Amino acid sequence: MGAHDTRGYRGNRGHGSGVLGSVEGDTVDEVELREFLRERYPRLVGAVALVTGDAASAEDAVQEAIVRAWERTERGEQIVALDRWVAAVALNLSRSRLRRLRVERLARPKLLAAPPVQPSGDRVDIARALAELPRRQREVAVLRYVLDLGTEEIAKQMGTRGHGEEPAVQGARASGGCAFAR
Repeated sequence: MGAHDTRGYRGNRGHGSGVLGSVEGDTVDEVELREFLRERYPRLVGAVALVTGDAASAEDAVQEAIVRAWERTERGEQIVALDRWVAAVALNLSRSRLRRLRVERLARPKLLAAPPVQPSGDRVDIARALAELPRRQREVAVLRYVLDLGTEEIAKQMGTRGHGEEPAVQGARASGGCAFAR
C-alpha cells in the first residue's frame, strides 16, 4: 500500500500509529488529533524543513497535509499511520512548490526580456469601466465580454442557476457604456 492509500485498514492505536477516523461512523476523533498535533507536529515540521530548507514552507505543507487528512476522514476515509501519511503528503506538497518555484525562476529571464505590451485604448477604457462596477457585475462582464461565455456558462461558472446573470450583464453594459459594445 502506498502512503496515500487509506482504504479499509486500521492501525494499532496502542503503538502510536495515529489512525485518524473511527470505525463507529468514520468520524474524526478530535482527542486523538489534538494528541497527534501535540506529539508529532513539531517533529514532522522539522523533518520537512530539513528536506526543503525552509521552516515556514515546511509548516505550511504540514498544515495543508493535516487539513487534507481531516477532510478525508470527514468523507468517511480512514488514514492509517497518520504521521507517515502527513509526512508523505507534506513532502509531496513541498516538492510541488519547489518545482513551481524552479519553473518560475527559469521563466523569469524570458519574461523580463520580452518587450512590455502597451494596452490598447479600448483595453484601457474597458479596465476603467470594469473598475467602476460592483464585483458581481465586473465578474459577469469579464466572463461575457472578455471570455465570451453565454448566460448558462456564466451561471455555471459563478455557481448560480442563471437567474441573475442577464440583468448583471445588462447592468454592466449600461454602466460601461461604449466600453462593452459588441
